[in-house]
Amino acid sequence: MSSGGGTQTVTQQVDPAIREAYLQDLAQRRQVAAALPTRQFAGFTPMYEAGERQLTNLGLTPFSPEEITAFQNPYEQAVVQQTMRDIEEQRQMGQIAEAQRATAARAFGGSRQGVAQALTNEAALREAGRTSAALRASGYGQAAQLAQQARQIGRQGAFDVMGLGGARQQLAQQQLDAIRNLGIERLQVSQGGQTPNLGMTQTSPYYRNVGAGALGGALAGAKLGSAIPGIGTGLGAGAGLLLGLLG
Repeated sequence: MSSGGGTQTVTQQVDPAIREAYLQDLAQRRQVAAALPTRQFAGFTPMYEAGERQLTNLGLTPFSPEEITAFQNPYEQAVVQQTMRDIEEQRQMGQIAEAQRATAARAFGGSRQGVAQALTNEAALREAGRTSAALRASGYGQAAQLAQQARQIGRQGAFDVMGLGGARQQLAQQQLDAIRNLGIERLQVSQGGQTPNLGMTQTSPYYRNVGAGALGGALAGAKLGSAIPGIGTGLGAGAGLLLGLLG
């Protein structure tokens, strides 16, 4: 079998008005792109800067005794003094009891009474010192804990303020971007459709099987020749073969 071939060209045309409209739209896009201003960035807001300063100050300022003093109970001294008076009253009551016992034993003013009173005084002083130290240590510890909590609250407050300032900064940035992109949005609204087909020319090859065409022509001619008296199968096949080759 042999084969032959050739080329086929298909050309699509578009309405000149549509083509002109597309070219104008393309020019408009270029103008909008060229006219876009330089992108601007929103600066830090005063609220953000205030929170940042507070956080910086808290981070750079060491924890000081003055902060603890500010949270000490103002009634702590009164509590300590009242406790000392209670201990003093107990000491005096103890001495009175020792004196009564010494009198009953007819040893009032003796060395035994003096030793007992000294022991009572020593116990009272020891109790006063221990109680006073415990009260002041407890008050100091509570004040220190409150001061640390206050500092942590201050840090969290600074972060919250910075967060609000950052949110306002983002809003300002969105406004700047919206103003900058206004031309693009208008262009998108004006387009409102897809890019039209502006026409094209396409060339593609095609092939013809000469052998298959000749064989098909011969078979068809032979069938036709057998059906018509006087032509015959051979003459019909020959004529069909010739027509198949000329295809």
